[in-house]
Amino acid sequence: MIWFFDRPGERLQCEIRPCGEGDGFELVWTTTGGRTHVEHSGDAEELLQRRRLLEERLRFDGWVRAGRTTPPFIPLVPRIPD
Repeated sequence: MIWFFDRPGERLQCEIRPCGEGDGFELVWTTTGGRTHVEHSGDAEELLQRRRLLEERLRFDGWVRAGRTTPPFIPLVPRIPD
């Protein structure tokens, strides 16, 4: 699973994937500059919880999850014929 987070001029990529070596899973964060941070776990649910926590911190720091923008509210008003 891959998620993207944006901030003006920056983008983070978050991925949960099977471990490249051995059992378990990896939570991988990659920055716009190519810097990568990897966390390992034998429990996929634990990594999902960790990702949710990091997503909360990112939102607090001004990051927005790409593709998750709420459109502006447009009331549905019936059209009155002329």
